[in-house]
This record gives sequence, C-alpha cells and structure tokens, in this order.
Amino acid sequence: MRANVFVLFFLTACFVGCGEKDVRVEVVVPPAVEQIKVELKSIAEAGQIDSSVAYLQELAEEIAAEDPSKAGLVKACKELESAKGKSGIEEKVQEILSMLE
Repeated sequence: MRANVFVLFFLTACFVGCGEKDVRVEVVVPPAVEQIKVELKSIAEAGQIDSSVAYLQELAEEIAAEDPSKAGLVKACKELESAKGKSGIEEKVQEILSMLE
C-alpha cells in the first residue's frame, strides 16, 4: 500500500512538475558613460590601479565608437595605468571625468 502511494505521488510530481510559469526579468544595463564614471570614482577612492582598468578601456572603446569626439578617452584610460601615487591617479581620473562631460 505504501509503495503504491509513493509511486502515485512520484508520478503525479513528475507530470505536474513545477508549473509552466515563465518568469521574465528585465535587466536594464546602464549606459557605458555611467558605468565608466562609477569605475573611475571607485579607482580614485581606492587610490590604486587594479584589474578594473581593462574594463575601463573596454568601456572607453565603446564610448569612442559611439561618439568619435571622445576618441581621446581611450588614450587617457591607457595613461591611467601608468599613473603613480594616489594624487597622480586622482588627477588622471578627474581629467578623464572632465572628458565625459
């Protein structure tokens, strides 16, 4: 009797499953300009260069592709890698942020 109940319960669970609800989640990706500003401010606050510079360069290339007048942004992001000290990093970040406005 227990085996029959278990089999019946198991088969019912297999056929019913978890339902057919499609849950769609809309993900809104902020524009590249907003993303790069957040990353730059984070680098300036930390006062040190980390692997996020590669991401900055990708964003700068994306921005330059959309707006050719911002082509200098790519070069400035590459120069940021060689900035020394917290004050040097902060200066370069401010220079890049001013290019974005």
